[in-house]
Amino acid sequence: MAVDKEKDTKDLDKEAAGSETLEETSTPSTLREKIGGIGRAMARHLPDARPEPTKKYAELRNYVGACDVYSPEEAQAMADTLRKNREYSDRKVMIGVMTHPLVLRDDLPVPKDVIDGVRAEFPSREKMASGFIDDPDVFNTVHYADFYGKDGPWKGGECPDVFENLELIVEYGGENLHAIQLDLTWPKPEEIIRFHSAHPDIALVLQVGKFALEEVGYDPLKIVERLTEYKDSVDYILLDGSIGKGKGMRPEDLLPILRTIEDQLPHLGLAIAGGLGPESIELLAPIVAEFPGISIDAQGNLKPKGSPTDPHGHLIATEPADLGRTEDYIVQSCKVLDKPGVRRAGVPIPEED
Repeated sequence: MAVDKEKDTKDLDKEAAGSETLEETSTPSTLREKIGGIGRAMARHLPDARPEPTKKYAELRNYVGACDVYSPEEAQAMADTLRKNREYSDRKVMIGVMTHPLVLRDDLPVPKDVIDGVRAEFPSREKMASGFIDDPDVFNTVHYADFYGKDGPWKGGECPDVFENLELIVEYGGENLHAIQLDLTWPKPEEIIRFHSAHPDIALVLQVGKFALEEVGYDPLKIVERLTEYKDSVDYILLDGSIGKGKGMRPEDLLPILRTIEDQLPHLGLAIAGGLGPESIELLAPIVAEFPGISIDAQGNLKPKGSPTDPHGHLIATEPADLGRTEDYIVQSCKVLDKPGVRRAGVPIPEED
């Protein structure tokens, strides 16, 4: 497509600079706003500012996530509840199930009591896809969790055998597997890129959780720098400081990160989690005001009150989400999310006729 450089230059001047110049901007805060405005204007006008959309990106949609769902009947009920209550048809329900390397594999040199303990907290690999259904409004997702080594939380790049374990998830995830969420602390980019090349039709959700955020000091620019290393292999970024413990999110911590990712990596779908449930959905309000097409996920607060936890404080995955609480969460989320605004996840979905 031919680009009218003179027209684009005038448009950039009009959008980003207005009647001022950078030299005339006196305060640091307004200078940052000025630079951000130039970046956003360039992203809109330069044809190569973002990756060329692929078929997969065009099919990505926003989602409301519910983790630890093992019944196909309950998954169907959740999809039906979403359809009855959503105003926009570009949102799916994510049906999530957790897994762990010690569940996927029998060949790891780990003491039997440790293996037995982990397998008591996660569903078996044979049960992994039991709640996955073939429904156009369902986003079936396996959450691959591996936060801890024998000496404590893994640091970035330390989590072993990621590619091999993702291949096992594809094997056990079945024909209705749509996505894998990477509940890992900054996995090696080369492994994620390799997996994406082998399975381009499986969407990848990279969780930037508590340990990943702490490793970069919650610095939005450092987060973007890390994300850039994954190139186009990741489809969604999930900000989650709770990581399955049911702790409420802090919008004031997440908003600067969301703004920077949106500005610098506009092809990525944005998602958040942290303490969401039927009674706490209003935590979303400040974020939805700026990001009306945000995707969300929930786990701990969808379970019955008093559900058991593991030694690290994570809700045990074998305790399923409560259907009544999950349906209420979906209803409440639609009330908050369905406000006028651009719906986005990778590439915006065209308006329906």
